[in-house]
Order: sequence, then structure tokens, then C-alpha cells
Amino acid sequence: MKQASPAHAPAAEHLITEALRHLSSASTCLWVADDELTTAAASNSATSLQWVSRTPLALLSEPWQQRYAIAIAVVPAELAPSQALHLLSSLRDLHARQVLAFVPTNALGWQAADLLALGMQRHARFHHGAQLIEAWSFDIKTYKAVPDWLNPRFWANPEHWGKFRW
Repeated sequence: MKQASPAHAPAAEHLITEALRHLSSASTCLWVADDELTTAAASNSATSLQWVSRTPLALLSEPWQQRYAIAIAVVPAELAPSQALHLLSSLRDLHARQVLAFVPTNALGWQAADLLALGMQRHARFHHGAQLIEAWSFDIKTYKAVPDWLNPRFWANPEHWGKFRW
């Protein structure tokens, strides 16, 4: 008997619901997992959300086609760590503005620093069967806070025009 996907765990259902709550009603979403999209959170979130489903290996082998509002990925434990890193970075860079990934940490042997290096934030940690699953997310809107010095008043220094010769 095949074990249910980590996306069916109550903690995962809550995270998916929260991620989908902020989307507009006509958004297109990407589901990346070996199983079909059957989570109650995704199917009940909004009737007008359009879902595209891909397996992780199929997504890595296909050429880039479209950018989605959100990508929800269940990284399989059988995936090699280099392939899992490639999958998460391509989701972040090419496929979606927002990524929610469920990563089996004890199967891949990753450290938190590996996912932090991708700009991801950890939201939850839960056990699903014998696996320890961590939920990580990336949102381009909240990736980096704008520093105070990054504004037009510090760019030209008009008060120094005509005073100094460079």
C-alpha cells in the first residue's frame, strides 16, 4: 500500500491553504509531485484556480514554458540531492513567483543552510510516517527588504554639483 503524500498532513494542508489564500481568483498554479493533486486545501481553496500538474523529473526534463503564481512541490525522497536542488532553484527562478516546498530532510541529507542559500524560509517541521518533512517557502515579494539607503536622494548628490572636480 502506497503511503499518502506529505501534502496530506494537517500541517501541510494548513500551509497550502494560507499560501493560496492570497492569490487572485484567476491564478494559474503549479503542482509538482509524483502523485496527483488531491489535497483538500488546494481543491477547496478557490474554484477558479487553474492547476497544472507535473512530476519532478518531467519538470526538470521539459523546457521552460510558463510562469505560475505559485508552485507547490513535494520533493520525493528518491530524488538525488543535486536533482532536488536543481528542482527547487528552477521553481524559484523560472516557474513561479512563490514556491512552497515539502522537503524530506533526513532522506536527502540536507542542512538548513542548503535551503537558506536558495533564499527560502522554513515554516514548519513535521513527521510523515518515518520521514521528517520540512516546509520551505520562497516569495520574490518578501525575499529582501529594501534598505534605507536605496532611494533616489542618495544617488546623485546634487548638493555637491559644481563644488568638486572628480
